[in-house]
Amino acid sequence: MSTVFSVFFGLISHAQQVAIIGKWETPDKDIIEFYPEGQVLTAKQISSETEKDKINNNKIIAKELKSMTTKVFEGIVIDPKDNKTYRGRFTINDSGTQLNLKVKWGFLSFNETWKRVN
Repeated sequence: MSTVFSVFFGLISHAQQVAIIGKWETPDKDIIEFYPEGQVLTAKQISSETEKDKINNNKIIAKELKSMTTKVFEGIVIDPKDNKTYRGRFTINDSGTQLNLKVKWGFLSFNETWKRVN
């Protein structure tokens, strides 16, 4: 019986992660790809339209992302310009076409909306 529960909850966990996996475009036209890495998710910048941001291609911009619900993921967000780390939350809209990033530091916060490209 415990095997059945393990398989069932494993499938639920995988289904929750699938919602964010893929490529997303930032307002700056950078393409970010989310992918599984063990039990967590990682995101890296895979391309950029601007010359100044191309230096950040293949840099990890989020790691240790865990599914809080089927549409909310929390973990560490890394600013590729200075490698500073912050706690962040990614929330997917109901249609699965937009991803809202919220990063907090102290009393301040930063919000940005990305769109799915695949």
